[in-house]
Amino acid sequence: MSSALTRDVEQTATEAYGAVPNLFKETNQYTGAPGAVYVAADAALMDGNLRPVDQQVVLLTLARYHNSRYDSVIHARMALDAGLPPATIDRLLAGETVADDRRQALVEATLKSCEERGWLDPETLRDFEARGVGRGELYEIFAFIGLKTFTGFTSHIADPEVDGPLKDVEASLEEVPDEPETIERQRLFMG
Repeated sequence: MSSALTRDVEQTATEAYGAVPNLFKETNQYTGAPGAVYVAADAALMDGNLRPVDQQVVLLTLARYHNSRYDSVIHARMALDAGLPPATIDRLLAGETVADDRRQALVEATLKSCEERGWLDPETLRDFEARGVGRGELYEIFAFIGLKTFTGFTSHIADPEVDGPLKDVEASLEEVPDEPETIERQRLFMG
């Protein structure tokens, strides 16, 4: 599908990322809307409260949560570029605790927000706030959850090839999430 919107996504992605990611090449065959939403939200979040290294802690946590090989590799590269040590990246992708308490609070806030669908009780909010993750950071985490749900789900059905320049990163990772042996089916909303 070629439309003004898909061409705009390709141009914006090339300007922002240096190339059109394989994931967008896949979605643009059918619709440009998700890619347009992604690049706009991504650009806005780059100017948010979370520093680049903190963003990558959240994004690696979400890559593991969604068992997304594609996102794991992309965000491992971005995490390295942001200054996150390789051992920390491997710990995040393995679901292990990280030593830095604020980073661990970001991991916990991300996972708790996914598991509780954002219904965080006052005690949890106070704990996160005391560890440096306030409302602004939480709201940005919620936005990243939306973006990474899109990319994770899309990569599950499209199985895009890891972009060429990132293949060396994929080979260097000790832990790369992929399709789980069994998939737990859970209702998102009870009622």
